[in-house]
Amino acid sequence: MKTKILALIGAAIMPLLAGCATKPVTLSPVGPEPSHQTPYNSTGHLRVYSDTETCDIGENNYYPHMGYVIRGESGKVIKFVPNHIGDMDESPTLVTMPTGNYQVVAESSAYGRVTVPVIIQAGKTTVLHLDRGWRPALNSSSNEVVRLPDGEAVGWSGSIAKSSE
Repeated sequence: MKTKILALIGAAIMPLLAGCATKPVTLSPVGPEPSHQTPYNSTGHLRVYSDTETCDIGENNYYPHMGYVIRGESGKVIKFVPNHIGDMDESPTLVTMPTGNYQVVAESSAYGRVTVPVIIQAGKTTVLHLDRGWRPALNSSSNEVVRLPDGEAVGWSGSIAKSSE
């Protein structure tokens, strides 16, 4: 009897352990939407549409975006962003940051926790879409958009953003 229980527990744990060993998703850097504006200052902005969680308040459901971590190029944690003000806030937080290259570690709707390189440019907003809620313009070329392995668009290519400076 004890052996059967241990065998059942082992069989239940194996898929969980296998899930932890999956290959991490690797993406190209995400930058701001291409434009030809001249920046006015040395800071830019970041908005991350991370996966959402359900908050039941009374008879209403709200879907605030989950918090995420911003890391510097070295991998050092720079900031944790709760990504909402309260349980009824469904708008992701706009974060002001110095220009530079960063990594965002956030929950995506399709792949769970992902690490995405982002580029912050002066006077521009880099937007990262991890909640399956964004569709680029139909006339966008494939090299203008960063996509998850399943083809889901997550943002504008950082290489396009750099070339438009």
